[in-house]
Amino acid sequence: MKLTLLIGVMLATGAAAAQDAEAVKAEAVAVKEVDTVQVNALRDPDFKTYQAFVAGLDAFDARHTLAPAAALRFLLRPSAPNASIEGVTIRIAGNETNIAIPLAADGTFVMPRSQAALDEEAEIILNRKKGSFRWRPHVRTPDVPANARRLGDLRLECEVRWAVDRKDLSFVKRSMISVLGGPCKTARVHVMQLAPRALAGYRMVAGERSETAPAGAVKDDRMTYVVPLHDASWPDDALVEFEFGGEK
Repeated sequence: MKLTLLIGVMLATGAAAAQDAEAVKAEAVAVKEVDTVQVNALRDPDFKTYQAFVAGLDAFDARHTLAPAAALRFLLRPSAPNASIEGVTIRIAGNETNIAIPLAADGTFVMPRSQAALDEEAEIILNRKKGSFRWRPHVRTPDVPANARRLGDLRLECEVRWAVDRKDLSFVKRSMISVLGGPCKTARVHVMQLAPRALAGYRMVAGERSETAPAGAVKDDRMTYVVPLHDASWPDDALVEFEFGGEK
């Protein structure tokens, strides 16, 4: 049996939150019967509240040792393949707060801290139709080759994403994932990563150790892959080295 949890639209529109301990207990029992929980990093949600993004900033600070040389940026990407970020603006908007967020040419941006915006329960506003663009954390240690990702960077992205998304989960679903230790720390959660382009495969490399990705680690669309975020035998400095394939 495989339970698929799509963090994003599915989670945001899931069943109503359970309000009692018996419901949580029932979900915990169900989780124990599940072989794998798959978290699809591609089904990004619409933009969160400013408070949710700040939870991601806090998670980054708390777990920064996973990628000590990296800074936290967020990546804006279109929902439609042919859409462009040209002309897109982002701002933090509250009753009195109006903070423009510079958007780089590569679609990345830095979310600033503002106590006033927190106090006002500010929103993140784009000058585009809702659902036109998605976001995801972007953590990249300098000097990592273009054809690779550093495992600690991916682990830290996962921690940031979980911190931002978890408040939108129903009480039951949040408890259910927590029973597994959270999406970043257990073999029973498969966090699907977005590849820079179509993949033929990848290998994990750490010093003299090198392992080819197991069967099924690169998914059918070849743009997503799964790495062992939970596996402490792979250090944070391990690299995921991509073998790129042709376009579909």
